[in-house]
Amino acid sequence: MKTEEKYKIFAKTYVMNGFNGKEAAISAGYSTKTAEQQASRLLRNVKVLELIDEEMKLLSKRMQDDASKIYAELWKQVRMIDDKIAKHEEASRKLSITDARKITAIADINNLKAKIRRTESKIKKMDGRKADEGKFKKELLEEYDELKIQLEELEDSVSEIYEENSTSKRDLLWHKDWKEILSLRAQILQDLFDRSGYKETKDMQDRRVALLDAQINKLELESKKDCKDSGFATIIMSNVDEMQAYLDKKAGGTDERDDTQTTN
Repeated sequence: MKTEEKYKIFAKTYVMNGFNGKEAAISAGYSTKTAEQQASRLLRNVKVLELIDEEMKLLSKRMQDDASKIYAELWKQVRMIDDKIAKHEEASRKLSITDARKITAIADINNLKAKIRRTESKIKKMDGRKADEGKFKKELLEEYDELKIQLEELEDSVSEIYEENSTSKRDLLWHKDWKEILSLRAQILQDLFDRSGYKETKDMQDRRVALLDAQINKLELESKKDCKDSGFATIIMSNVDEMQAYLDKKAGGTDERDDTQTTN
């Protein structure tokens, strides 16, 4: 295996395995016994450090792409929950209407049945043999038939109302479900809020530190060139933010130094 190819494999593996130099060296073809020493040597090699920088840029791009996918999926979940809530509210509205219609229809049916019973009673009391009674009985029979038709129509309408109720109830969220879905929605929105940059999670902080650590060796090499004397400059940073500020300064090509944080 050519040296440059080993460098590429080492750099790629080093970034992908969480910055484990020994494992990266073994993956690049170095022996297990000397892997740790080889890793230390490679991490001082300018070419290798440049390859690591390239791999970190690719990793950052992949992380951004993955974050976008996760972000989109979380919003999809929120929309699904909102859709369930909207259906629940619509179902509640429909049930209020159909319940009122059902009460009215049942009252109309009871009144109609009472009227039919009275009409039946009148018809039974008449023999219809007299001319006047015959005509009146015929009218009552016609009224009776009409009442029966009305009753049948009302009963059909009540059946339809029950079917509408059953359909609406399928979209209802019962008390326990309602609490759970609102809690889930709040959690997802908080996750989205955090992912939008309003909160830096510990995992994000750890990854940030790891990425910064991977550049330290390269910075040490660069700092040698910046020193006016023959000694080495040790950069002491009290936290990640200071290290990031130093990196930003180096990236901008400035030569300014903070004397309170630099010791010779």
